[in-house]
Amino acid sequence: MSDNLQFLEIEHKFVIEADLDIRSLLDDLHQRKPEKFIQTDVQDTYFLVENPPQAVYRHRIDSYLQQLTVKSLGADTEVRLEVNLDLDPAKGNQIERIRAFLAPLGVLWQGTLRKEVQAFYFPDAEVVYYQAQYLDRVIRCFEIEARKPPSIEGAQKILADWEKSLGFDPAKRSQASLLELLVIPTLPVGLQEKVRSL
Repeated sequence: MSDNLQFLEIEHKFVIEADLDIRSLLDDLHQRKPEKFIQTDVQDTYFLVENPPQAVYRHRIDSYLQQLTVKSLGADTEVRLEVNLDLDPAKGNQIERIRAFLAPLGVLWQGTLRKEVQAFYFPDAEVVYYQAQYLDRVIRCFEIEARKPPSIEGAQKILADWEKSLGFDPAKRSQASLLELLVIPTLPVGLQEKVRSL
């Protein structure tokens, strides 16, 4: 994993129960006057590859951006590698180029999930609420990601402050990635075991 903070994603994820009404929390975030607010539908196509096995690739496209991302896989998603390459939106959806680019790495699986996203950008954190769907599986999550932290410890303090401010119990955060929560349980058993052994 990189020591360069610009290539690290430092965040906490909270899975929201299906029957919990989150309107008051979203209203609270709006009242805090974020620098920017984005509401969009996102299409994320993930690729699990043979080599390197400790990473997942994601092609993201929505009305604001198009990116190819590599993320590390592991037991806890609090701090992990994330490197984004911006793709030219003027060239349209470049998913076929991404498939061709990744083919030499040995694609084991690929699949697309859809997300309805509300993202609030504050000076020190990005707070995102989304509902994600893959096949017939649906999950709702809040994620708090530190923005431009001075250090990993500084980022963890930012996350802790936001959790306290929003009323999230840090003991209840998910250590699993969205891919692990939503997609991996649907994969063939052999591939599940391979991914979980990483």
